[in-house]
Parts: sequence; structure tokens; C-alpha cells
Amino acid sequence: MTSPRPSARHWPGGLIGTYALHLMQRAPIYGGELTRRIEESTHGAWRPGAGAVYPILQGLVARGDAALKMHGRRKTYRITAQGRVRLRMVRARLRTGGSRFAELRGLILDMAAPKDRVELLDLHLGRAIESIVLAIGPSETLLTPGQKQRLRRQALKRLRQATAKVAPSPRAGRRP
Repeated sequence: MTSPRPSARHWPGGLIGTYALHLMQRAPIYGGELTRRIEESTHGAWRPGAGAVYPILQGLVARGDAALKMHGRRKTYRITAQGRVRLRMVRARLRTGGSRFAELRGLILDMAAPKDRVELLDLHLGRAIESIVLAIGPSETLLTPGQKQRLRRQALKRLRQATAKVAPSPRAGRRP
């Protein structure tokens, strides 16, 4: 008889657990910091509570993906070698199927009231532009200079292509 699968909320391989491993790869973290970083990254749209965060961190420790260290009363978590392997596996999945997450915006747009769609699209566009600016900006260290230049060229090319598709034709304003 197999043991039941943990609920998605407590499954350490879920989004919170994966993001925790990502942060731990940079430096040890504590639960409140994980919550704060998620809230910052989502511009306040999502702030998981302690009831979600700490069971997930405990699950990462139980599974061997993270190690717990006590600093007085504060618990800090650091990634283990096994956690690094798991994070590499998740990143490989993102490379091959990560675009599926981006495509969820179609569902959100479809559910929005017609009168709210322009504002929602503007928000999505603004967030995409912010992400690119952060990625190619001078303080970001996640991309190499070559990657930054490539992303900049690709973003400008796509923007020009999209603008050309929606730009009015020269004849549109003229009357025959």
C-alpha cells in the first residue's frame, strides 16, 4: 500500500518550495523572509501565510532538500546538495514547458469583465517591460553581459514587430 500524496499546499516541490530552494541557493533564508520575497516578487498580489510557508520548509528539510539551523529562536534554512539537484530538474522543466505558465494569462483575460480588459492588458505589458528592464539593467547579476544584450535586441525586435502589426496603415486616415 502506498502512502497518500501530500496535498499541493504542503507538497515541498510546489511553487513555494521551489522558490524557497531558489532563494536558498543564494543565501540561507528564514520563513518570514520567504513570505516577504514572494510578496515583493508578486507586487503584493500574493503573500502566503506562516501556515503555508513553514510546513513547506519543514517538508523540504524532511525530504533532504534543505537543512535547518537554529540561530537563537530563529530558524534558517539552507539548500543541500540534493536540493540543488532538485532545483536543476525544475529549471530544466521550465526550459521545456515554462511557457505554459505564461499562457495562463489568456484564462485571466477571458475571465475579466470586458470593461476591465484594457487595464489588465496594460498591467501585463507593464510587468513584462519591468522584468526586461530589471534583467538588462546595470544592477542585475543574473544575466551575463552577452545575455543582456541578446535580450535587449530580442525585446526591441518584438516591440517593433508588434507595433508594425497594430500601427494604422497610411491609408486608414484618408478618405477615397
